[in-house]
Amino acid sequence: MSTEKTKEEGEMEESLNYGHQHPLLLMLNEDQLMIAANCSRCAGKVSIPCFSCAEGCGFYLHKVCAEAPLELNHPFHHDHPLLLMHRSLLIKNPGYLSGYLCDFCNKGGNEFVYHCSCNLDFHIECALFTFNIAENNLKELEHVALQDEELEDYTEGSLARYAEKTMN
Repeated sequence: MSTEKTKEEGEMEESLNYGHQHPLLLMLNEDQLMIAANCSRCAGKVSIPCFSCAEGCGFYLHKVCAEAPLELNHPFHHDHPLLLMHRSLLIKNPGYLSGYLCDFCNKGGNEFVYHCSCNLDFHIECALFTFNIAENNLKELEHVALQDEELEDYTEGSLARYAEKTMN
């Protein structure tokens, strides 16, 4: 009788361990998440669904962070791809002492970052959020902006400033 768990029971195949040395378990309900833990990629508090190390070493990943692409061709930055990398690789570059400043939300980060060779940096959440907005062309928000002139001006102005900064 085999003691190995099947994928249906929640354990991932070792080849899909997202760069971690141990197999990962997919947790789908709150009862499986026994402790408060932080994501090893974005440092945010882990919530369900998430992955945890089958060996119990304290490695956790949000499902979204685990599935984030290693390279992102962002519609707001056509010049170069954004590469997902750990801060320890980033700080080897001149101008990065201990962390980075996200060019979208303007907050610091000390974990994984989407980084471009022209020193554009995004938190994982900010890169995926802006990517999804750009891909959807803000169609879901158009009806809201048209109802309020102030909101329309603010939305257009914010996106224009952001697009100008990232496209240069």
